[in-house]
Amino acid sequence: MEQSLVIVKPDGTLRRRVGALVIKILLDKGYKIRAFKEMKVPRSLAEKHYDIHKERPFFPWLVQFITSGRVLVMVFEGEDVIQGIRDALGATFVEKASPDSLRGKYGLIAGVNIAHASDSPDTAKNEIQLWTEHGGLEFSEDAEERAREYVQKYADSDADYTEELRSVIHEAISKEKTGHEVVESLKRLLSKDAEGIEEQEIEALASAIHATIEEQVEKAK
Repeated sequence: MEQSLVIVKPDGTLRRRVGALVIKILLDKGYKIRAFKEMKVPRSLAEKHYDIHKERPFFPWLVQFITSGRVLVMVFEGEDVIQGIRDALGATFVEKASPDSLRGKYGLIAGVNIAHASDSPDTAKNEIQLWTEHGGLEFSEDAEERAREYVQKYADSDADYTEELRSVIHEAISKEKTGHEVVESLKRLLSKDAEGIEEQEIEALASAIHATIEEQVEKAK
C-alpha cells in the first residue's frame, strides 16, 4: 500500500477544529493512519524538510512558519493515497484552491495553507525516514485510534474563524496596513479555538502570517 507523510501545519493545528477536520475528511476517504504525533518542529528538522528550497528567497519564511507552533505529523496509507490527499487539499496556494477543497475552505493566504502532503512515492519515503529519524515519529498500532480521539475531541466544535481571519488579512493588504494592530487582531482570532496552545505559539504564528501580509503589501506597491 502507498504511504504519504501529512503535516497539519501550525495554522491548522492551532485552530483545533480545522486540524481535526483535515484528519476526519482524510479518514473518511478510507485511508489508514500508521503514525500520529503532535509536536513542535525543531529548526534543524524544518531546514532539512525544506532543504529543496534552501536557495529560494522564501526559505526563511517556510522555516519560520512551520516552527511557529505545534504541528500534527501523520503517515497515511492506502491505495493512491498520495494523489488522493493532494486532491483533497487542493492547490498549494490558497487563492488558487477550489472552494470545496480543504485549502479552499480553511486556508488563509498564499502558503498559509493548512497542511503539507508528500507529492510522490520517493518523496514520501524520504520524508517518512526524515521525520522518524529526526522528529521522533513512530509507527504504532494505536496511531489511528489516537487520531480518531483527536477528531472526536475537536471536530464537533462550532469554532471556525476562517472568514474572520481572512477578512483581517485582506483588509490589511488592501489598506496597506501592517504592524502591531494587525498582529494583535490575528492573535485574538487564533486564540479562540486554541485549547492547550501556549500564548507564545499563537504570537509566533500571528507573526508568520503577518510576514506574508507584509510581502503581499510590498508586491502590491
